[in-house]
Amino acid sequence: MSHYARAPFVLPRASWRETSILLAVAWLVPGLVHLLPWAGSRPLGVYLLPVFWTTFLAVYFHGAVLGLLVGLVTPLINLLFTGLPALKNAGPMSLEIFFFVLVAALLLGRRPGGRFTAPLAWVAGKALALMVQFFIPALGAVDQPLPHLARSVQNGVAGLAVLAVINVLLVTSYPPADAWEKE
Repeated sequence: MSHYARAPFVLPRASWRETSILLAVAWLVPGLVHLLPWAGSRPLGVYLLPVFWTTFLAVYFHGAVLGLLVGLVTPLINLLFTGLPALKNAGPMSLEIFFFVLVAALLLGRRPGGRFTAPLAWVAGKALALMVQFFIPALGAVDQPLPHLARSVQNGVAGLAVLAVINVLLVTSYPPADAWEKE
């Protein structure tokens, strides 16, 4: 049984160096995506979901606690440097990240070698965030959660594919038994 299966929320501690690198990459990746030339009506990040890439790396190697830190700090740093996500979207996005990390950690705890954990966690996290927003409008009112979820999944297909590639590369390059038992 892997270490992750025993403690999905707190894995081997990340050093200050590892944490700093994860935070830097988490800031850099979405920042670069937002700076790419793009003529779409919505920011490119809506389609590529770059905030979730490094967040998943953090969850995969170090559990939900560091994943939450990386995931929740990234939008704030990007908001300061690039103006994206729009301030009105920062709260709902944070809620989405929270549920993404929670679901990813739970899925990794149950099935550490799952190849589609990251995309599944994103869809589930998005759905949970929309349901919370529906019932607690102060967190970002959503009138129709199911159509909103369908549009989000449709918009995020490219990002879900990137998350799947990252997930498969992690599982094949750093199998759970190796990655989670080196304390």
